[in-house]
Amino acid sequence: MSILDGVAAEALEDFGDDFEDGMLTIPGGRVSDNQGGWINTNTAYHPCKVLLTDYSDYRRQALGIPATDRQVLVLGASLPSGIIPAAGHKITAPDPAKGLLSTTFNVIAKTGDPAAALYKLQAR
Repeated sequence: MSILDGVAAEALEDFGDDFEDGMLTIPGGRVSDNQGGWINTNTAYHPCKVLLTDYSDYRRQALGIPATDRQVLVLGASLPSGIIPAAGHKITAPDPAKGLLSTTFNVIAKTGDPAAALYKLQAR
């Protein structure tokens, strides 16, 4: 038993009401559309708890994050077991800058904590 066991569930219980309902979209395989392009198949959709924020000017400058990128926080325990956001996935979150209109972003990068309680997604 680790000190990290249960941290993700506790974070969901403590902060779940502060986060909004969102959706993680994981693309499946690709097949030819017979017109020179591709179609994604077996796409998986996972509801989750998300919070859309902006990076500080300092972090943008220090890390070279483009001004158009946003940060999406995802509570790890709100996703099914074994589902981890990654680059190439899509995340849909209510956008405060658009009156909480649900907006879909491409996940560019992911960081998280050792307990998988909170994932920080760089989204574009």
